[in-house]
Amino acid sequence: MSFKHQHKGKINNKLIAGVVLNTVFIIIELIYGFLANSLVLIADAIHNATDVLSLFFAWFSFLLARKKAPEKFTYGYKNITILTAFINAILLFLSVGAMVWESVERLGNYEAIDSVKVILVAFGGVIINGLSAFLFFDEHRYDINIEGVFLHLLSDALVSLGVIIAGFFIWWQSWFWIDSVVSLLVAIVIIVSSWKLFKESLNLILVAIPTTIDLEKLKVMILKSKGLVTFHDLHIWPISTTETALSVHLVVMPEFFNEKITIKLEEDIKSNFPIHHVTMQLEKREKNECITDCTLHQV
Repeated sequence: MSFKHQHKGKINNKLIAGVVLNTVFIIIELIYGFLANSLVLIADAIHNATDVLSLFFAWFSFLLARKKAPEKFTYGYKNITILTAFINAILLFLSVGAMVWESVERLGNYEAIDSVKVILVAFGGVIINGLSAFLFFDEHRYDINIEGVFLHLLSDALVSLGVIIAGFFIWWQSWFWIDSVVSLLVAIVIIVSSWKLFKESLNLILVAIPTTIDLEKLKVMILKSKGLVTFHDLHIWPISTTETALSVHLVVMPEFFNEKITIKLEEDIKSNFPIHHVTMQLEKREKNECITDCTLHQV
């Protein structure tokens, strides 16, 4: 079953469940972060807050994408999912900036930390974030929004493991400085895990070809069409984070100037590439005309 059909019901419930679970944990983490005087817990809570926003925005964008739009929006509101992915990436980078600033300021100012509280709360983070990430395990391969949510939650679970390690060394060796160091490591993890989301969402905003489509392979498939002389004006663009459109002009020999070639090629494209909307225009060309301009190109 495709993601398009799966997410209509189940994905909304999963996103809501993720929001609720992580919101509860954020409240717990902030309370114990202040009680334990732990920057790393507070930093992780702030990052978890951006994940809740990510979950909420993803949920809202899916609802809006399915809403009937006015006639002037011929593609509906589907591209809101692309904008949402980009906003989520920006929010993550902003939270990282604040985290790094506070961590650097506190590096030379060590304060006592209740390591037991840190370890217990971080252990809860491993469970909550791990469970939340598991909710999206099946869907994250089909949508950049869900992939972003999945990677962030998974990285949070790993970050919580790092917090447990920091808490252990504070309890064992009284290395209070390690709290700020782990906060900086948390920031690095967030940047690394979020960079792909930022880059891909920016590319989609600029109407670039989605990374899931091999353009050269697609060109070769088009050229193999029986009766095709050449093609031009090949355009591929994202409609949403899950839907892609294609348009192309096909130059064919006179005896192949019929819909059979377009029907066959459209079936092949949709079967081999994640392209959902295909528009093809036929142009007739005599064989002896194909001397100087019948080269493979894209405009």
